Amino acid sequence: MTENINIFDFELSADEMARIETLDTQHSLFFDHHDGEVTKMFMGWRGLA
Repeated sequence: MTENINIFDFELSADEMARIETLDTQHSLFFDHHDGEVTKMFMGWRGLA
């Protein structure tokens, strides 16, 4: 539990932050929630519950 409580006990360097920023490709690997057809598909799931 002590290790879990200390989760914020670290720092990232400017280089590490820059490397993390390059991971965002601005494209979802799963689905595009801006696509109208995908939105319709998800809205259709509401009736299944």
